[in-house]
Amino acid sequence: MEGSKAPVSVAVVIFRLVDTCYGLPAPAVRECMSMPALVRPAGTPAPVLGFFRLGAERVVAIDLAALLGLRSWSVPEVDAMLYRPLLLCGPADGVRVAFMVDSVLDVRQMAGAVTALPAEGVPAGGWLTGEVELAGGMTALLMDPDRLLMERERRRIESLALDAAVRDALWERADG
Repeated sequence: MEGSKAPVSVAVVIFRLVDTCYGLPAPAVRECMSMPALVRPAGTPAPVLGFFRLGAERVVAIDLAALLGLRSWSVPEVDAMLYRPLLLCGPADGVRVAFMVDSVLDVRQMAGAVTALPAEGVPAGGWLTGEVELAGGMTALLMDPDRLLMERERRRIESLALDAAVRDALWERADG
């Protein structure tokens, strides 16, 4: 698998986590948005930052660097979160997810194929698919958006979102 290439032709959203450039295929990213006000229910696991409403949808905000073990988890200071963007991604079989990243750099076309990483360079979970060369001479490590969350993490997030929706409904009935 080392040095193998798979043909891919797609735009990539380039962002920074810690000191490294990563990318997600642009079709997986609905939008880049600023950090909204979050609600973090009791029992919310690390690295979930909290939930917010986007129209009728409930969206979970996740610290992507902490999720992937690139940075140790601690509840970020509110001021620090205000300047970190969220990448709003399509529904992950349930609740929509927004990943907090350190910065968003660009959206670029891939200039070549994805180069597979050596077996010892692939993290557990398979969320890193390889290195990609981008237009303008930039390179980034390409992530698989479908593998960022494990199945048990998805189920836990859906359960927390359902609990929050039930509580919201109780308050709406009390107000009406």
